[in-house]
Amino acid sequence: MWVHSKGFIGRGFGELSVKFAVVGTGFGAVHLSWLTECRSASVEVLCYNNDDSRARQLAEKHGVGQISSDPVAVIRSGSVDAVAVIAPPGARSEILTAALDAGLLVVCDKPLSVDAGSAETLLRQAEKAGVAGFVTFQWRLNRALRQLRTMLREGRLGRLVALDLEFHHDFLSGPRTAWPWRHDRRVAGAGALADQGVHLFDTILWLTGTPWSVDACRTDTVFASRQTPHGVVDGETEDVASLRLSGGAGASARIFVSRVSAGYRSIRILVQGEKGTAVLSLDPDDGSGNLRVSVLKQPVEVTEFGPDAMNVYRAILGEDADAADVATFADAVAAQKLVDQALSRVTHPERD
Repeated sequence: MWVHSKGFIGRGFGELSVKFAVVGTGFGAVHLSWLTECRSASVEVLCYNNDDSRARQLAEKHGVGQISSDPVAVIRSGSVDAVAVIAPPGARSEILTAALDAGLLVVCDKPLSVDAGSAETLLRQAEKAGVAGFVTFQWRLNRALRQLRTMLREGRLGRLVALDLEFHHDFLSGPRTAWPWRHDRRVAGAGALADQGVHLFDTILWLTGTPWSVDACRTDTVFASRQTPHGVVDGETEDVASLRLSGGAGASARIFVSRVSAGYRSIRILVQGEKGTAVLSLDPDDGSGNLRVSVLKQPVEVTEFGPDAMNVYRAILGEDADAADVATFADAVAAQKLVDQALSRVTHPERD
């Protein structure tokens, strides 16, 4: 539950519509789809950086009446109650600070910022302003993952021994890129660790409820340079990362992420307990999955899960029962600290 500075409460809105500004026209398109599915939200303004044509196209598609290239001015105008920030991580600080100062409900795409220090600054600002800040770690709302978490919390697998998590995607599997900023460390903060790794860091923290630390990290930048629509950029951020972690309860974990897995998109989570094993396979595109559970002296259980929208806004606005598990700025800081730890422990493969 959250309380907005204007006095309304984030559960059971009824006929009240929360007026949003959405900042970003890339993955912002997904956020627009989520918001238009909400009964108690409306998108008043879509803010863009430099592509007004795409902004107009998305605004028309989702029934947004206004576009703007100045999100801070929109925030300070008093015309919106909430802001969803999906700009690149390095461009978020000014926008988020303005929204927090204005007392708006703030929803930010992951990661919260480029590093843990700046993320902690935003958390302190939110706490000082008494404003709720949420981050879209949407996999917390996935039905299959929630069933796995319940199983772990109930101790069905016994003492946790080890976890193995993988996230494969192919959106950068060739030398061309539509997102030059993703390869600029100052703007992106990291590569695959920020694109996918931060999701798995939040997942492992949320699944187990225990602290974790990174012991070792190996990364590879597959393409030293990338072709963009406007020229060539250097590949400053990692395309692949493999990590070893230690858990507070004595468990160990391996995490592997790749944004260059040509033709392959998959999330796989294996949990090894002293009494049994659970293996969860998920489709990153639609949230569908398969959970296989093997426990000593019991029949193997296999559960299929259909597509899952994982709409974080419906949870934040109290339109479903999952609001308690929506990630906050504090959760985002915890995940960002693991990204920073990984980057501080990086080794690179030797090349001939």
